[in-house]
Amino acid sequence: MLDLLIINGLVVTQNQKREIKQVNIGIKDGIITYLGNEIIPSNQLINAEEYILLPAFLNAHIHFGEYFLRGYKENLSTEEYILLGEKFHDKFKEINDEIRNSSINNVVLESIQNGTLTVFGVRGWPNVFKFPVNAFLGYPMMNSKKLKDYKIDFEEKFNSLQKIGNVEYFVGLHSVKWIDEGTLIEISNFLNRNKETKLSLHICETIEEVDYIKKKYGMTPIELLNKYKLLNENTLLVHCNYLDDDDVKLLKDNKVSVVACHSSNLKLKNKPCNVKKLLDNKINVMIATDGPATNDSLSLLDSLRVTALLTNLNSCELLDMITVNPARYMKINSGSIDEGNKADILFYNRNSLNLTYNRSIIENLIYTSGNKPEIVIKDGKVIIKNYCFESKIEYDIIQEKNRIIKLLENDNVF
Repeated sequence: MLDLLIINGLVVTQNQKREIKQVNIGIKDGIITYLGNEIIPSNQLINAEEYILLPAFLNAHIHFGEYFLRGYKENLSTEEYILLGEKFHDKFKEINDEIRNSSINNVVLESIQNGTLTVFGVRGWPNVFKFPVNAFLGYPMMNSKKLKDYKIDFEEKFNSLQKIGNVEYFVGLHSVKWIDEGTLIEISNFLNRNKETKLSLHICETIEEVDYIKKKYGMTPIELLNKYKLLNENTLLVHCNYLDDDDVKLLKDNKVSVVACHSSNLKLKNKPCNVKKLLDNKINVMIATDGPATNDSLSLLDSLRVTALLTNLNSCELLDMITVNPARYMKINSGSIDEGNKADILFYNRNSLNLTYNRSIIENLIYTSGNKPEIVIKDGKVIIKNYCFESKIEYDIIQEKNRIIKLLENDNVF
């Protein structure tokens, strides 16, 4: 007996053949166990004849703690934005924990509403634990006022992080510019002993960063990572806006994955990552939102639209970048509607004015605005219905957000 059977839906499978077809989906214990045309006995039945079904999205780079920086005055560079974050932290240090807790809650809540059920970002614990998401949470390593203490007894603290289901921890190195060489060696040694642990960091985000590293170390940031054996299939590099041909070859040869954040980098006045060149070199590329302040939107479909307009990549390639590509890097059974995968499924209403032909589903979802799933299923359970959370979790989160806003409203830190 199945727990749930979904019938009559038009399914964007994202399977190996990238089929879009009408197929019934059987779910047992949170896993897709059947795909076919039969009506199999189940405890619950959903008739999805008015819906288009997609695998839930995976956001490979998100900032949990920057929600209340959303709305800062634009025209800042990346470095200026980082300093703004430090200034914000210093100004409100007495209520920083309250601000961060509320920020994490709002970021994850908004992400789920936009169809993201896998998040990959630094810190976030323990707040993220209460949400129905797959979470990859990074242990932060950065020479900054607010994060410097994490470097002390790094390995002991990393190994003591709470182990719970649906959560995996990685090393979240901010960037090679915001860390010292000794820490690079420490991280390299740690990862050599823990070969399954992932590493992610911002790199080659700005031309100033690249020039700084070249001057300090006599090599590019990518070459510096290679020197310390930090390039491999478990490495996820964020941004990669300023790469030379030798950098690209190193990424390819070491099977490194890249996540581009075009919306964020355009706002921060950086040259966008050349994803076409990376794809031509068979590098695994994904698209992410980055933070809620430098992107503003936490919709991965919105981010895909920006990438589409920049690159003219076809829509199927684009959808891969928020489904199967991040799933491949994360080594998670998600990103496609296949037997054996997590039953993380999005339902988009076919009656939406944004949607036209069945043959244009993916194009419509990417290029039209405001597309949110009406129903969201996580591990085989309905968590959003009629665009609202079944648990009513959003009420308390919004109340707390409004309380924090009142505390910050009159302090013009921006």
